[in-house]
Amino acid sequence: MPVKAKIRYDFKAETGTRKFFWKRSDLLEAAKKVRNQKVTLLRNLPLQGINVETLNVDHEVYLIPGDGQKQTTAYAPVEMVVEADSLEDLMPLTLREEFRKIKILEPNQLLVSNNEVERFIFRVNEEYRSEIEEL
Repeated sequence: MPVKAKIRYDFKAETGTRKFFWKRSDLLEAAKKVRNQKVTLLRNLPLQGINVETLNVDHEVYLIPGDGQKQTTAYAPVEMVVEADSLEDLMPLTLREEFRKIKILEPNQLLVSNNEVERFIFRVNEEYRSEIEEL
């Protein structure tokens, strides 16, 4: 059963330890640059069973100030609407560090069989193990 979802990513850029006010614009620009690079990858990344309908990069970049030794961080949000062949096909998009939120747009209700749940759990386990091995 096809699933349509809106997924949000927040791409991160960090500063050094300098706290000059004019460095903020550099940080905002760095976050926008990171976002543009990641969006280009998302557009060109062939994901089996997934069709990217829209990519919205119009959200404002926001700053999270550091405290003490922690540095200021900028986040550049991206929202994308995707249509996937199944719920299982959405999983690789949600296992990214930048992932923040998902909203299932269609269908209103999902009826999942035991077999589908088993495949989904197995796939989550596979992805988790591959991430652990990479670290």
